[in-house]
Amino acid sequence: MKEFPNFLHYKGKINRIYPEDRESEGAIVIKDYLTEEEIGYFPDLKKVSKAIGGARNLHKYWNRLEKKDRVEILEQAGEELEKKNELDKLISRAGGFPIRFVREARENFADYLKQSEEFLQENPGKGPVVAATSVTTPEVQPYVMIESLLGNCSVTIKGNSSEPFSAYLLSEISEETDLPIQFITYQTKGKESFATEFYKMCEEEGGHFILMGDPITPKRIAYYEILDKVDISTLPMPKNMVAFTSHGGCMIVDESGSIEEAVEGALYSFRFPKACKVPTCIFVHKDRVEEFADELVGKVKKQKVGDVLDEDTEIAEVSEKYWEELVEPFLRVAKSEGETLVGGDINQPSVIKGNFYLSLWMEPHFPIYCIEEFEDVREKIEKINKAGKNLGGKILDLSVYSDDQFFEELEKLRREGSLRVYTLHKNSPTTSFDPKTAHEGIILREYLAEPNFVQK
Repeated sequence: MKEFPNFLHYKGKINRIYPEDRESEGAIVIKDYLTEEEIGYFPDLKKVSKAIGGARNLHKYWNRLEKKDRVEILEQAGEELEKKNELDKLISRAGGFPIRFVREARENFADYLKQSEEFLQENPGKGPVVAATSVTTPEVQPYVMIESLLGNCSVTIKGNSSEPFSAYLLSEISEETDLPIQFITYQTKGKESFATEFYKMCEEEGGHFILMGDPITPKRIAYYEILDKVDISTLPMPKNMVAFTSHGGCMIVDESGSIEEAVEGALYSFRFPKACKVPTCIFVHKDRVEEFADELVGKVKKQKVGDVLDEDTEIAEVSEKYWEELVEPFLRVAKSEGETLVGGDINQPSVIKGNFYLSLWMEPHFPIYCIEEFEDVREKIEKINKAGKNLGGKILDLSVYSDDQFFEELEKLRREGSLRVYTLHKNSPTTSFDPKTAHEGIILREYLAEPNFVQK
């Protein structure tokens, strides 16, 4: 497989990303999220024709292999990923992720890859996958890459311009294990047509373009050549596009739910507070709300905010600029709608109890737990539906802590459209195997392999 390019740059290969490897021109500078110190450099690709050819070839290569050979390669990648800790600090510093969680995410993915025999799909992948995703957690890009491979697709991934290391990590392993991965980097500004070229290739080959962002982004990519001629908002959503474009999450804690589990789930959901599915509100049954609030406040008071490289840090310290631009607007509105039980100032996780409206339509970007009590959950469903609409579609995730009966009642409402959320789950790692957790990969890898593909 070595004739196929795994790393595409305008000037050769970079096997390690350190300051001394900086290119003399056209480098993408990666900075520490807090201090803005330069910590790495990636090349700025000048064209994508070679990458497009490589994507086609890698997909053919991957699907020519017997399943046992693909499983062996994936499991070997898992073994390598488990040991490969040299980029953990760079992922932490670029993304603003506590290093203990970065390491845990890497180890979870390594374990996941080592179970590929169970999760690798039987049907051939539809075609090459191209991914251009934001990085709000260290799990985002590896998740898209691994699920695409398990769906029997090759992957061409555009490293995120603020934190490319989590994608580069798995890409570097591909050079050692023969995974069908290409890793590229380029500045998007002025090169918007690159995404369109990749999308056209996916369309021709039956593959898929995976992205995150504003709901209009898929149309801007697919209809790039007619942007100045047509109102693209009136055009249909393009095919061959997997777009994770909705934002926001909520939690529900029923009287039948475990308070201990619910509090741990709330804390888990804010490990990476820039993620698009953090809960803007936690609805708790009136008979359990005081118990939940007391338990959560007690846990929050003990959380350490600090340097991401400190092993004890649970919440990354943020800058005054970040706080003023992203956190303060949400916090100000939330405080006006409730009582602050703890926190309320810069770099302090906060718990607020009240009745929330405007803050439901915003994103907190820092651990701010808004608790609202309910008696009849149907009274809150309207709020959840309105919040999703104002955030651009539906609420992405509703995490539910309850008995099975309550969960199934909500699932029924979701399926019939009365509850407008994409998924119901309990907060846990992306690679969790519990069907009631947020494991979007089950959907993605099966979709990319397409059931009944062979028969068609």
